Amino acid sequence: MRKEEKTELTRERILIAAMKEFGENGYAGSSLNSICASGIPKGLLYHNFNSKDALYLACMERSFGRYVEFMGGQDRENDLNKYMDARFRFFRENEQEARLIFEAILQPPQPLRERILSIKAEFEELNRRMYLNVLTQITLREGVSKEEALEYFTFVQTMFNGYFCSPAYDNMLFPEKMKKHEERLRRILDYMIYGIAERRNLK
Repeated sequence: MRKEEKTELTRERILIAAMKEFGENGYAGSSLNSICASGIPKGLLYHNFNSKDALYLACMERSFGRYVEFMGGQDRENDLNKYMDARFRFFRENEQEARLIFEAILQPPQPLRERILSIKAEFEELNRRMYLNVLTQITLREGVSKEEALEYFTFVQTMFNGYFCSPAYDNMLFPEKMKKHEERLRRILDYMIYGIAERRNLK
């Protein structure tokens, strides 16, 4: 086996163990010792990743990369419901990646916040592009520009994610929390685009 292939297999073995550790315990609750307890020599781990942060960020890159790859292969036809269906299917079928992505969205480790913002930029662009595509299919109210609608989308999404960081969700098991997040996000997006009130002509 060539040296490059052996190195790649070693990195893959470490990443598999790290994905499991970070996926189950998050950044704060994980340790390199726990990862090494799965049978990976500490020296080998440090030879490939020089710190917990470097390994965590590599797992983040893998998680978001797999999400973007998955969503790029879906036939969504610029349909919001199809987009949300595909998104939920990825999270349901890839729980370790989903846990890491949700930590990045809801409670990223403060020292790594800027690096994580960069890693999830393509994820955010997918969401933004989907919303923009939906906007092109509807007639905006007079005086509302696409730029303003996109700014509102970003604002509401930030507030919505903040709501899911509240103590009310602290003790909820991840699969249920993820399910509620996606169901309510779908509804919030529908309200944002189509409104909540039926307009009537008042005389």
